[in-house]
Order: sequence, then C-alpha cells, then structure tokens
Amino acid sequence: MLNFFIKDWIEKRHNWKIKKDWIAYSPGVVPALSLIIRAFCQPGDKVVVQPPVYYPFFRVIENNGCHIVNNPLKLNNKKYFIDWEDLERKVDDPRVKILIFCSPHNPVGRVWQKEELIILGEICLKHNIIVVSDEIHADILFKGYRHIPFASISPAFAHNSITCTAPSKTFNLAGLQTS
Repeated sequence: MLNFFIKDWIEKRHNWKIKKDWIAYSPGVVPALSLIIRAFCQPGDKVVVQPPVYYPFFRVIENNGCHIVNNPLKLNNKKYFIDWEDLERKVDDPRVKILIFCSPHNPVGRVWQKEELIILGEICLKHNIIVVSDEIHADILFKGYRHIPFASISPAFAHNSITCTAPSKTFNLAGLQTS
C-alpha cells in the first residue's frame, strides 16, 4: 500500500510516472548509496561527486573501497554550474562507474534545468556511467522553481540511473530512518 502512495505522490508532485515495483527501501539515502556502490563497483573503481556537496558522499565512497573523482561546480555570478569540460575529461576513464548527482543540489541549493540534465545524462550514457540521483530535497524549493527528476527525462536515462529520496526532508520524518 505504501508503494501506491509513493508512486501517486511522485506522479502528482513531479509529473513522473513510475512503477510500484521500482521502489526499494533502505534505512536512509546514505546507506542506499553504500548499497548501490557495492552493487555496481569493485574496490578501486571510481565515483564522481560535484563539490561543494553533502559531506557523507565522500565517506561512503571511500568506505566501499572506491576512489573519489571531484568534478567541482563552478561559481559564476552567485550561481553554481557544472563544469562540463572537466566532467568529460574525468569520466573518460573506464574505472569511473557511478556519478552521484545531487538534485536539487545540497548545499548550494541549485535546481537543475532540463537542458543541464540532458547534457549530464548524455555524457553518462556515452561513458557507461550510472547516475545515482539524490533527490531528497526535491519538494523543498523556492516559489517559481520546479524540480525535474533526472530519470523522468527519458527511458534511457531512467534505465541508466537510480533515484534516491526519502520522507525525511519533505515531511520532517527523519526518525523513520527510511528512504
């Protein structure tokens, strides 16, 4: 029954049709990231992050025997942007298996535009890199902004990504320890 409510919320709130059987549970987003890294990486593989970013991302990568690849966001006119040239260079390495994407970005608050999501998705598809999209802050936006789930852009992106979210931010339910 809970899967129905989650599916309904995502569809109504984010205009993204998901299947109930796509939903899996974990004790939180960071534990989910750990499980995903273990499932798709071998020790010594690499995982891309885009700092400044939520600090537990670094620990979860290293704790699973993988190497961090930093693709720092660029600050321009008080707004953060992805450095596409740097990303292309760094993902051109067969040991890079995953890109952890924070959308909306934590801590900078950047809400990514559809065009940016498409560029990111195409780069990751080209290099066979799984996008793990942490979308825990998807429902907490300033008026006038709209979150676009990464996997909602195309079937190819949905197939090449894992979306992580939780009720802890939207509904102030961190005590449930679920995602």
